[in-house]
Amino acid sequence: MWQLLTWQKQALVATALAIALAWAVDVVFYWLYGERAPLLHFVSLFATIITVGVAGVASLTWRYVWQKLPAIARKTFPDLNGTWAGTLISTWIDPATNKSPPPTPVTIWIRQTLFSVSIKLRTGESSSHSTRCLLEAEHEAGRFRVWYSYDNKPKAEVAHRSARHEGVAWLEMDIDTDPTRLAGQYYTSRRTTGDIDVRRVSRNVRASGNDRIASSRSNTGTACP
Repeated sequence: MWQLLTWQKQALVATALAIALAWAVDVVFYWLYGERAPLLHFVSLFATIITVGVAGVASLTWRYVWQKLPAIARKTFPDLNGTWAGTLISTWIDPATNKSPPPTPVTIWIRQTLFSVSIKLRTGESSSHSTRCLLEAEHEAGRFRVWYSYDNKPKAEVAHRSARHEGVAWLEMDIDTDPTRLAGQYYTSRRTTGDIDVRRVSRNVRASGNDRIASSRSNTGTACP
């Protein structure tokens, strides 16, 4: 959820925490030298301890709280953690057939905390991982989107026709219509685009067993993001 804050607010929070931490450390040095620290420094020490404690507890319990109180997800951002499976449809046209490749089975794993998000995607021919993620929320409309840039690595057996590349993608949830579905698009450095449509099959992030979802049918052409 940290990404939902503007950079100005992030800078303000980081600066305030840095000052509080510096004063808290200062208190320790006062103690070591047998001197009495200023009252404000003591306040900073207790504030730092409380902040760290609250942040730790929140990191461990936020998913449980989100599950029990769905209204919080609606007001902040949904829990996207889990394994998502569906299809990827490319707009690329195969010169040999003058047609787009058929829908490609795809599996996506999303790991989300209060402070970070990472995304892995796999098809039958390649895998990709996010290099940067950005959250976007439209609370009034009930629409929540995660933007991410990624690095794609094809398998060696298809490298001759599917080069390694970078791209940008977004996945969006309409929490009022279907909170189990993510739909979006991708854009690659190879000048190809496509649509992604997946549903959550598990709230756990597991790379074993679910691999068969994406590899059940080999991809053709350059459909994989």
